[in-house]
Amino acid sequence: MSAAALHAAPPAAAAQAQSVARDYLTVALGQDLFAIPVSLVHEVLDPTPVTRVPNAPVYAPGLVNVRGNVLPMLDLRARFGLEPTPDTASTRLIVSEVAIEGGDPFEVAIKTDAVFAVVPVRDEEIAAVPEYGSRWPSRFLAGVVRDEGRFVLLLDVARLVETH
Repeated sequence: MSAAALHAAPPAAAAQAQSVARDYLTVALGQDLFAIPVSLVHEVLDPTPVTRVPNAPVYAPGLVNVRGNVLPMLDLRARFGLEPTPDTASTRLIVSEVAIEGGDPFEVAIKTDAVFAVVPVRDEEIAAVPEYGSRWPSRFLAGVVRDEGRFVLLLDVARLVETH
């Protein structure tokens, strides 16, 4: 047997290495499904009171107190230009870490209509978001996958908090 053959990964191991899945937390805006990488999610909470900040953008209207930490609150509905709705029993805040290029990571509370399950997603399952035919701004999306026959849009959390 050659030295190369001794050091080569078995075919099953090589195929397995290519298909490592990353976990995503699925969330809802109305009837549409989105997902956030679980690696960025610190916790999921019931909504807390928001302290409004004057002149803040509509999609980031204020601050929330999470265990003594003051976090900016990003309303996913408003960020995507949807009409506001009252909070329901399923409304949740997702405390997520955000890393902006050239800045220190920070936490943000992302308000969603509902939180569902954690789903595994393999890189090869991720498709680009079509520029046409989607009502969601592609600049906020990292890709799209299918889960149980439905499309799930993968959120780019860093882009969601950008101001430009």
